[in-house]
Amino acid sequence: MIVVLVGFMGAGKTTVGHILAERLGIPFVDSDLVIEQQLGRPIRDVFATEGESYFRDLEYQTVASLVRGQDAVVALGGGALGDARTRTVLRNPRVVYLRVGYSEAMTRVATDEFRPLLHRPDLEDIYRARLSVYEDLAAITIDTDGRRPDAVAMDVLAATTQLPSLPGDGASVFVTPVGGVYYSHIGPDLLDHVSGLLPAVPEAERAVIIEGVDDEAVAARVADQLQSLGLMTARVRVVDDQPSKTLAAYEVVVEALVDNAIHKGDLVVAVGGEAVCELAGFVAATFNRGMKLALVPTTLVAQADSSVGGKNGINLSRGHNLLGAIHQPIAVISDVNLACANRGRGYRSGLAEIAKHALISPSDLMDFVLANASRIRAGDNDVIRDVLTRSIEIKADIVSRDEREQGDRVYLNYGHTFAHAMDLVRGLSLGEDSDSLPLGLMAAAYLARRHGRVGDSVVERQRELLTALGLPTAGTFTFSEMQEAWSRDKKYNRGVRFVVLNGLGIPEGGVSADDATLTGVLDDLARG
Repeated sequence: MIVVLVGFMGAGKTTVGHILAERLGIPFVDSDLVIEQQLGRPIRDVFATEGESYFRDLEYQTVASLVRGQDAVVALGGGALGDARTRTVLRNPRVVYLRVGYSEAMTRVATDEFRPLLHRPDLEDIYRARLSVYEDLAAITIDTDGRRPDAVAMDVLAATTQLPSLPGDGASVFVTPVGGVYYSHIGPDLLDHVSGLLPAVPEAERAVIIEGVDDEAVAARVADQLQSLGLMTARVRVVDDQPSKTLAAYEVVVEALVDNAIHKGDLVVAVGGEAVCELAGFVAATFNRGMKLALVPTTLVAQADSSVGGKNGINLSRGHNLLGAIHQPIAVISDVNLACANRGRGYRSGLAEIAKHALISPSDLMDFVLANASRIRAGDNDVIRDVLTRSIEIKADIVSRDEREQGDRVYLNYGHTFAHAMDLVRGLSLGEDSDSLPLGLMAAAYLARRHGRVGDSVVERQRELLTALGLPTAGTFTFSEMQEAWSRDKKYNRGVRFVVLNGLGIPEGGVSADDATLTGVLDDLARG
C-alpha cells in the first residue's frame, strides 16, 4: 500500500505520516527530505540558486520513483501538486488531503525559517489557488484544524482501509470528473474480484450484463460475482464491433432491459471491447434517464481508451459516435490477462492509444514504452500492467480536469481527426484493430511540421515510438475523399480542426489548415 499525504504547509503531513506509518507497519518517507539527501543541501538553497522550476523537476522525478516503489507513507511538499507531471502519477496511489485553514497553518509554521515560500507576500493567494488541486486528487480529505495529530492519523487509517484493495500488483487510478468519481482498477486476475471492487449499490435489485459475443465465458464469471452480491442478473449479447454499434443494436438492448424489468436503480455492466463499452454506456446514459454503469473491458484498446472518461455513443452510417453522451461509470475493472489473451482484438489499437497518451503528456511514458517495446508487443502481462497504468493515469488526469471537452480534453483527439476520416474512407468494418490512429498520429505530426511548430526531430521521435510498437507510419489517402469525411466531423467549427504538437508533450487544439497544407500532409504520409 502506498499512501500519499498532501496539503499546505502546516497541515501536519510529517507528524501524521510518522504515526500512520507506524500503525501500518510500513516506512514513512518525506519527499523533501529525500531530495535534500540526494543533493546534500537544503531545499531553500535550491530555490535561491537554481530556482523553483529546477526544484519542481527534481521533485517530480522523486515523487514518481516513490509512488512506483515499495509500500510506504509518503508526505509531499505543499507545492508538489502544482506540476502537471506530478499530479498525473498521483492518480494511482491513495492520496489523502490533510486540510488546514490558512490562519492555523501560519500559526503552526510561523517560526520555521526553512520554508522557502513562507515570506512570499502573495502566500495567502498561493494557499487558495492550491485548495482545488488538493481536493481534485484526494481520495480522502481529513480536517486538521484544532486536532491532535494522533486523532487525525486514526481518521486517515480508518478511511484508507475502506478503499478497494487489489490482489497482487494491481493499481487503482482515481478519476475525479464533475459527473462522478470512481476508480479504474488495473491488474491481473481481477475477474474473480469484481464483487469486491464494485462500490455498494444498495438500491439495485438487478444487474444486466451487456456482453460481446466473444466474451461469453468472461461474462459468465462476472455474472457469478454479481449474483454473489444478491443481484438478479440478466445477460444481453451483442456483436462487438464498430459496424454493429448502431441504433438497431441500441433498440435490441433496451428492449431486453424492458423485458427484464430493469429499473433506474439497477446496474448496467459492460463486458467486452470498445464497441460494447461505448454501446452499454449510451444505454446506461439514456435508459430510465440514466442508470449506474460498471465496465469490464476485455481488450487493450477498451482498457486504455474508451473505459475512462465517460464518453459513450453509437455510430450512424456516415459518422463515428455521432449520437453520444457523457456518462461516467461507477467503476472500471481491467483485467490485463484478458487484454494480453485478446491480442487479436483491439491490441494494436490499444498500443496506438497508449502511444498517443505518451506523445501529448510531459510524462515518462514514452521512455518506458521505448525501453520495453519488445515485451509490450509480445503481450507480457507485467509490462502491460505497468504501461496501461501509466497511460490511464494520463487520461484520468485530463478528463478529471475537463469532463466535457471545454479545454485540455480536446488534446485526447490528437491524431483522431485524421484517423476517423480514414476509417470512413476505408470503411467502419475495419473493427477494433484499425491502423487508422497511428497513421492519424503521423499525419498530425506532418501538419505540425508544415506549420513550423515542430522540426524533423519531433516527427522522427514519434515515428520511432510507433515503429517500436509495430505500428504503421505510412498510408495513401486523397484529399477529396478525406474532405468529405471531415465535413461531418464532430469537432467541425467553421472548418475542420486538428490537435497538433508544439513539441513532445505540448499539444494544442483547435488548429485549422488550408487545403494546400492538408494535401501536402497526405503526400508526406504517403511517402512515409
